[in-house]
Amino acid sequence: MTENLTNQLIGVKSGRNFRELGGYKTADGKTIKMHKLLRTANLGSLDETDRKFLHDYGVKYVVDFRSQAEVDHEPDRVPEGAEYDYDPVFSEDLTNASKSIEEVIKQGQKNPQAGYEHMMFAYDDMITSEPAQKAYRRFFDLLLANDEEGQSLIFHCTAGKDRTGVGALLILTALGVPLEAIKQDYLLTNIATADFVENMMQKAKAQGADDATLNILKDFQTVHVEYIDHVLATINGKYGSVDDYLHDIMKLTDAEISKLRNIYLK
Repeated sequence: MTENLTNQLIGVKSGRNFRELGGYKTADGKTIKMHKLLRTANLGSLDETDRKFLHDYGVKYVVDFRSQAEVDHEPDRVPEGAEYDYDPVFSEDLTNASKSIEEVIKQGQKNPQAGYEHMMFAYDDMITSEPAQKAYRRFFDLLLANDEEGQSLIFHCTAGKDRTGVGALLILTALGVPLEAIKQDYLLTNIATADFVENMMQKAKAQGADDATLNILKDFQTVHVEYIDHVLATINGKYGSVDDYLHDIMKLTDAEISKLRNIYLK
């Protein structure tokens, strides 16, 4: 991964996968502004130092894609002065919940690809289900509201990789960022969360997890280029293109896309 991508990380110590979308270039040579758009994992473990850091960073909106059970389990510690918006993509978590992982681990004793296949199913739901589509449209409404200079919007799920990754794909496409850069940003999760995933895998191994279980855990906790390629194939096959999806499913007008670019680009 390039130094430029690694520099997207903003240095939050008590959370994982906190990073800037500012600095990415669009196809027509513009740049996403800094201190406007952050993708992260949940804010439930933030200490006071990092809460203050995010407040000083200008965080105004926090968009939470998690299910109610996830929120109840670990509520966000929202920076002072920020507006919290509960915007669930799933009615129950399909990507990171312990129940889902336990069920897939049972399947994995017969099918070592169970974790990978489950993630593909989850990504299908993020694109095609009505609740997910409504959640991402709400996300765009909040992005459009974030129109004051020096104010940031955070969007996140539990691990900041799947529901958040699809959200990033949609907004970065709307802003005109090339697909290759969007894919690189998506895969940056594997660098940003490497220590977390390694610790989880070592703990599971110490508790007696077999190779099939470890493989499933890794498929749940990391991202693969095949996941985002599957999202793109699903969108292209069902809706024409990501641009068509933004117009026809997200119902973004040309005026709204123009406004988004005025807000987030320089």
